[in-house]
Amino acid sequence: ETAWEGDLWDRKRLGIQLTSYVDRLQCGAVLALDARWGEGKTWFVRHWQKHLEDENHNVIYLDAFANDYLDDPFLVVTSEITNTLSKDKKTKRKVKKLIDLSASVGTALLPSLPKIALTLGLHLVGAGCLGGILQQGYENAQDEIDKLSDETSDRIKESIQEKIAGHEAEKKTLEEFKKHLAQTVDKLDKPLVFIIDELDRCRPDFAIRLIERIKHFFDIPKIVFVLVMNKKQFIMSIKHFYGYDDDSSKIYLDKFVDFEIPLLNSKNIISKNISSFEIIKQLMLEVGEECSDIHLVFHLAIKENISFRELKKRVNIYALLKQESVYKNLFISLSVIEDNFF
Repeated sequence: ETAWEGDLWDRKRLGIQLTSYVDRLQCGAVLALDARWGEGKTWFVRHWQKHLEDENHNVIYLDAFANDYLDDPFLVVTSEITNTLSKDKKTKRKVKKLIDLSASVGTALLPSLPKIALTLGLHLVGAGCLGGILQQGYENAQDEIDKLSDETSDRIKESIQEKIAGHEAEKKTLEEFKKHLAQTVDKLDKPLVFIIDELDRCRPDFAIRLIERIKHFFDIPKIVFVLVMNKKQFIMSIKHFYGYDDDSSKIYLDKFVDFEIPLLNSKNIISKNISSFEIIKQLMLEVGEECSDIHLVFHLAIKENISFRELKKRVNIYALLKQESVYKNLFISLSVIEDNFF
C-alpha cells in the first residue's frame, strides 16, 4: 500500500538511487540484485515496485518460480510486456502487431520433436492404428510398431528439412520483433522496469533459458531487467546444468548481467544505517514485548551477521514461549538466541 513502510534496514535509500540510475539509462540493461536467502530481496523489490509506480514508471513484477512449470519462458516475458504496454496510451496502438510477432517467434522456439510426435499421434489415432495395435497380440503388433518407427523417422527428416528452409524466415521474424518492440517502448516517457524474482529457486533449465532469452530477444533500449537472486546459488545451477567449473559458471552468468547490485547483508546495514538494538526493539514491540531488559539481552547476544528472516524467526519463537515472569523470559530469550529452545 505504501512504499518503504516498515523499512527497518533503510532500504529506501537504495531504492531512490536505483530509480535515479534507471532514469538516466539510455540503453537497455540487465541488473542483478544479489543477496543471501532471507536477506529481504523480495521485500525490497516489492517496495521498490510501489515506489516506481508512484513515480509513474511502467513496472512489471514476475515471480519466476511460480512460472517454471513452463518449458520456455519467452511467452511469459512477452505476455507481461504486451499486457503492460497495452495499458499505456502512447504504446497500446502498437501492441497488436507485437502480439502477432511474439506468437511467430514463440512458435519458432518450440522444439521440433514434440510437435512431430503430437502430429503423428493424432494422425494414428484418427486412423485407428493405435487402437488396432492395442487389440492385437504382441507378434502381430510388432509389424505395426516397425511401420510406426519408419513413419516417425520420415516425419523427423521432413521437419528438419522444413526447419532449415524456414531458418531465414525465422531470422527476419526475430529481427522484426526486436525492431517493433524497440519502436514501441521508445514512446514511453521512462524506461520499462521488469523485475524477475525468485530466479534462484527455479528449475535450473528454466532459469538459465530465461536469462538467455532476455539477452537474445529483449536486449533493447528502454527495457531494464532486474534479476533478483542469490548469485552463489544461481552459479551452482549453471554448474549443474552445463557441467562447468565454478569459474566458468561465474563467467557464463556475467555474460548476461551488465551490472550487479549487492543488497548489503545485515551486518553492514546495522553498522552503517541503524543500530541493531533499535531493530530488535521494534520487532519485540510488534510481538508485544515491552521490557527493555529483554530487548537488551537480545541485542547483546544476537549474532551481527544474522539474516533479517532468521532474526524475525527467533523473535517470534520467543513470543510463542514467553511467560509472565520477566526472569523466566530472560532465560527463554537467551535459549532462543542460542538456538537451544527445543
